[in-house]
Amino acid sequence: MKKFMLSCVALGAIAVAAPALAADLPTRGPVYKAAPAAPLFSWTGFYVGGHVGYGWGDATAQNNGWGSANTHGWFGGGQIGYNYQFAPNWVWGAEADISAGAISGDSSASPLTRQFKTDLFGTARLRLGYAVDRTLFYGTGGLAWANSKANWIDDRDTQTNIGWALGGGIEYAFAPNWTAKIEYMHADYGHDDYAILPTTSISLKTDTVKLGVNYLFGTGGR
Repeated sequence: MKKFMLSCVALGAIAVAAPALAADLPTRGPVYKAAPAAPLFSWTGFYVGGHVGYGWGDATAQNNGWGSANTHGWFGGGQIGYNYQFAPNWVWGAEADISAGAISGDSSASPLTRQFKTDLFGTARLRLGYAVDRTLFYGTGGLAWANSKANWIDDRDTQTNIGWALGGGIEYAFAPNWTAKIEYMHADYGHDDYAILPTTSISLKTDTVKLGVNYLFGTGGR
């Protein structure tokens, strides 16, 4: 009987002590925790950048035998703008740019010197795009202006052309605050009178493709 009672006491002591002993034992193997999700890129913020590109176009006389000039050439410049991301993948913004170069060509109407050249141009536009994390697909449109020169033998005149621009592009964030883009733009400047002999009304249209890099003053990749 005593042995039975001693056995019951011993088993009870073991039952009470077992959880405490188990708590003191070292845990076997590493404890893994789920890695925090990488934050999505934010396009919101001001940005500034530069670009280079190639342009081509058509300058056509409306009222005499000046003919038309197929223009083409390289250019470079800079841009500044602002993006705001909402809802949550849409991005709207505004951008202004200016470019300098030599998009020029000779008229086909005569062997006499008849040349047209656009050496300075720019736009002020709105943008609307859809972001897939670090990639932004966008369309853009707004005001376009150009500084253009018409030559006929020894007569020269310069006009500031005002019109509209419409285009689109793809922009990719390759670093937390840096993006690169490729963009196509069509601009139609209507027609302007140039004081060359005789006075000539010339319509101007251009197309451009540019590669650009921007620095975003925003949260970026956080």
